[in-house]
Amino acid sequence: MAGCSPATEYVYIERDIPDETLTPCPISARMVQTVTELAVLATDHRRSAECANGKIETIAEIILAEQV
Repeated sequence: MAGCSPATEYVYIERDIPDETLTPCPISARMVQTVTELAVLATDHRRSAECANGKIETIAEIILAEQV
């Protein structure tokens, strides 16, 4: 029965994703010794998370726009 089925055809889609979207977001290697330094480190990590989330959202927009 498998011989009666039409052959599967794969279509490759190239997406135009900006290079800066594919670069890693920086993660702080700051050493902490005080509460103030801890607050700065927390802010650094939040910025890194916001950077990464922004890149994920950009890639999602590109993929979803092409599905329409």
